[in-house]
Amino acid sequence: MNDNFYQMPILQPEINISWKDRQIDLSKEYPEPEFILEFEGMKFFTKGDIVVIKGKPKKGKSHLMISFIIALLSGEFIGLNRLKSVTKILYVDCEMHANYTALLVRKIHYASGLSTKENSNELFVLNLKQDAPAERERIIENAIIELQPDIVFIDGVKDITRTEPNDQAEGKRIGEELKQWTAKYDCLIAIAIHENKNDLNSRGAVGAAVEEISSEVWRIDRDIDGLFTASQMLFRYHSPIENLCFTMDDKGNIQREDAKPKVSLAELKLLKMEFTFREVFTNYEKLTFNALQDEYMKVKRVKQTAAYNAIIWAVDKQIIVKNLIGLYELSNLTSPHI
Repeated sequence: MNDNFYQMPILQPEINISWKDRQIDLSKEYPEPEFILEFEGMKFFTKGDIVVIKGKPKKGKSHLMISFIIALLSGEFIGLNRLKSVTKILYVDCEMHANYTALLVRKIHYASGLSTKENSNELFVLNLKQDAPAERERIIENAIIELQPDIVFIDGVKDITRTEPNDQAEGKRIGEELKQWTAKYDCLIAIAIHENKNDLNSRGAVGAAVEEISSEVWRIDRDIDGLFTASQMLFRYHSPIENLCFTMDDKGNIQREDAKPKVSLAELKLLKMEFTFREVFTNYEKLTFNALQDEYMKVKRVKQTAAYNAIIWAVDKQIIVKNLIGLYELSNLTSPHI
């Protein structure tokens, strides 16, 4: 196949659609959605739908995508099982240099048992870093038309945004385009979206618009120990999947990992407060109440009332203690009790 096939626009014939062509006919049988993947008995990924993969920058969205691709190619990966064979997968990288994209593809091939020096007839990967957003859309659609993939992975939505992330009209335009692609070309589209820095919402009006029309929303995060945890925040067909976990070895290969035990909000607050007071006492063994209050205000950048309440709470939970001469110091307890 010519590597430059997408440079020539492919014109679609005009078809006059009547409302009758879209009418639901109860004399007909409409097939149920066919699920493509499964994790721990929970089925997901259906052709004709839009899937959102969201998270903070550099927290694993691309690696979650390639985990899905490996499972689709090989049949099973990190607990993901393929339910239905796919003939072609299209993966579009709009952000990284071509050498990094090639490295990701070699990871996919290696984990799938394919040659790392030959192209696959099932996986097609485009690097569109050098192209403008409008040109990227044209290239992606032309590739879909010619390849007819079952699944399209686009990494990510900001790279096909022509204006700015908070443009509501642009969000509506992209959302409508993705919906039309899934329906017209009978494919599933999975697209990566950045979250806001300070909350779990998709970034800007564009991200929110695409998430709103999706059938499933995955969120991935990585903790300080390098554990990636992906869970569905939303799924149209059943209760969301939780705790698809993996790590990476020293060569960057993805490996399944067990989820960490859940921590209650009360336990989480204790751990955070213990960490904070260890930071407050970094240069001190003992402090008067007033000095402790001042240090807490500096570390947390809060007012006196908030510092006072935090100290009283920490004493009650035995994070800090008041000694016999009236000075405050860290408790010897490593895991304070409620």
